[in-house]
Amino acid sequence: MRRLGLIIIILSLLSSCHTEHAKGYLTFSGTLENTKDSTLTILGDGLTKVIKISDNGTFKDTLKVPEASLFNIYTSSNKRGIVFLKNGYHIKLTSNSTNFFSSFKYEGNDEGADSNNFFVSRYNFGQSSGNIKGFMILEKEAFKSKINYFRKGMDSISKIYPNANKLIVNDSDEQNENFFKKLEDNYDVMHAQILEQVISEEKLKKGNKAPDFSNYENYNGGTSSLSDFTGSYVYIDIWATWCRPCIAQFPYLKMLEKEYKNKNISFISISTDDDRRSNGSWEKAHDKWITMVKDRNLTGIQLWAGKDDARFSKEYMIRSIPRFILIDPKGNIIDSNTLSPANPSLRKLLDELPGI
Repeated sequence: MRRLGLIIIILSLLSSCHTEHAKGYLTFSGTLENTKDSTLTILGDGLTKVIKISDNGTFKDTLKVPEASLFNIYTSSNKRGIVFLKNGYHIKLTSNSTNFFSSFKYEGNDEGADSNNFFVSRYNFGQSSGNIKGFMILEKEAFKSKINYFRKGMDSISKIYPNANKLIVNDSDEQNENFFKKLEDNYDVMHAQILEQVISEEKLKKGNKAPDFSNYENYNGGTSSLSDFTGSYVYIDIWATWCRPCIAQFPYLKMLEKEYKNKNISFISISTDDDRRSNGSWEKAHDKWITMVKDRNLTGIQLWAGKDDARFSKEYMIRSIPRFILIDPKGNIIDSNTLSPANPSLRKLLDELPGI
């Protein structure tokens, strides 16, 4: 989830800032401490400027921007920041390469320095807020209190830099307020969703009872349930016929099944093929599963979740596949998102399981 500080990084180009200072250029200089970078690149609409960094970390150059705007700034090692440039500015920057953008500090109290110090200060303050989940999980009064705290904090920063360019301040204010308002308007829905997510995450912690599945069709006939495998470890592969990364795991899974054939572990593959990718037909989804198992000569225990897939995926919080789950002989979770068959470390993990 994005941090509040990001809302000021995505400010649109300040198209209103057409009026240039009497001088048709600007100077940009400074020192990057603790750096091994050789260049800075300033990149934006209508401008690409590469500035050489000396061995002692200092740099200085003169450039002309098409119009006052925010520009990306990159080091040769791809560290990234943002700088507000306007012809007529003479700005001097100091920064530590380790923290790069968050450590940006500009000398002086003129418009150029104040505009950029304002921008960096708001970014750093926003970063301290944490992620959106940290806001939305709060009860309503605590949520409102936190929103107001950051509103006031953002406002107080503008008072520290009275010479900051008014257009950049106003645009930042608008972006911030729109974002805060969006959080407030969506609080009830997002709060409920995040609470549900937290409850699901808690259920999937190591040692908890694994969510069950019952009477899934077995390719070899009949049906199978998770409880049928009590007494052995269970390694579950969640896949679908349309999922190429899933199919790429097949050869590795076959090798794994062969290597652990005489061990106390069952390898279960559950297809999540459904009607949504089969023109609304569950019959076609079923046939796709049958065909691929046969054509690929898939081994192990091949099951189809069928119409229970929605519940199963929700309880295991499956948002992408392939997904691999490891369950102990008592039916408890070892890892609800474990290593793939292609990962060499999986064998070490399995070999260390007690009683396998």
